[in-house]
Amino acid sequence: MTQPISEQIESLEDRLNRKNGLTDKRKGECEIHGEFEDKHYSGEGNIVTPGWAGCPTCKKLQWDEEARQQVIKENAEREVRRINSMVADSGIPSRFRKKSFDNFEAVNQKAASHLAKVREYADLISKDDHGGRCLLMLGKVGNGKTHLACALIESVIRETRQPSYYWTFSELVRYVKASFSKGAEHSEEDAYKDFAKGRLAVLDEVGMQNFTEFEQAVAYEAINARYLAERPTVLITNLQAKDLPLCVGERVVDRLREGGGRALDFDWKSYRVGGAS
Repeated sequence: MTQPISEQIESLEDRLNRKNGLTDKRKGECEIHGEFEDKHYSGEGNIVTPGWAGCPTCKKLQWDEEARQQVIKENAEREVRRINSMVADSGIPSRFRKKSFDNFEAVNQKAASHLAKVREYADLISKDDHGGRCLLMLGKVGNGKTHLACALIESVIRETRQPSYYWTFSELVRYVKASFSKGAEHSEEDAYKDFAKGRLAVLDEVGMQNFTEFEQAVAYEAINARYLAERPTVLITNLQAKDLPLCVGERVVDRLREGGGRALDFDWKSYRVGGAS
């Protein structure tokens, strides 16, 4: 004769209770949820903690909260990995990957002032109302322009959780020229669109070239692409301010200075050779 469903359920419950190490039951009362059936476990079964289990509703809420906290933790860890991946993919050269605002050596008062201004610029372009404000960093070799620019890229990535990129001008020119090759995987238009991507773009080593008409055209198209998208650009050069328009053209300089774009002159003796004056 088939056992009634109610008895089958009761039998299954008994087996589960024995498997879980249930040894006793009693009436309990929770200050929040009222009366409940409390259960005592030996600790020898699947229940980790021996003793009286307490209010099942409180226990469920506790488990739910633990599960919620675990999801929050996993999401936070996933976001850290995503941001670290953006920093790794930003193009920052290996030599400058550990450069930060904190380990920048302000060798004189002007260097300290420029550090403060670049920090201010980082705060500005990390906000939504940055207006595409640009920055020029000009002056002598070895005064920390690239250090500050790479620290700026990482700061903006971590603050905005959006990608930013480092380019040298030679890399940009080669990338544009590569679009002319037979079977190229990107067009010239794609090259400028790629440069326009990202919250911030740093264009380093400007002025080391002969600046043919083609190179001037590349400089203008690249800077203009970001200008039209209202995205900030940092241009780094060893040239003096008066010589920059001769290389990249007046229109590029105008784009960079428009809307309050700032120029910082790193004109002291290079600290790489022990100078700080």
